[in-house]
Amino acid sequence: MRYFVVHSDIIRIAVKQGWFVSVTVSEDNTLYFDFQRRTLGGLPFCFTAELSEGLVGTLVDEIISFVDELDPGGYAAEWSDASGLVSPTRYLQAVADMDDIRTRAWLLAVELSELAERQNRLVTLPWFHWN
Repeated sequence: MRYFVVHSDIIRIAVKQGWFVSVTVSEDNTLYFDFQRRTLGGLPFCFTAELSEGLVGTLVDEIISFVDELDPGGYAAEWSDASGLVSPTRYLQAVADMDDIRTRAWLLAVELSELAERQNRLVTLPWFHWN
């Protein structure tokens, strides 16, 4: 028997990894997954990844791209400049926060890639899209 992925499988994995998830469906049936969580320092953080053409692998690729592009030191410097809070302690906390986010997003991508290996095709759209 072949295993088919539904969007709830993706959400289940993300929640197990500590992410809150919301799904948006565009007019061309592209799914956008908004992954949200708090940083170690307690600040809200989110990123969006696209699942296109019904292929779970495209979602994994988007998350890996996010992980690859996330530079904790660069993000911390940007945040420090924007907030005006440039103490070494706050900078180091921001670096630790973003390094943890990067790790958690990587772990999410790894588990979702295991799902994609079993069956890469998303065959069920969210229930609210059926109406």
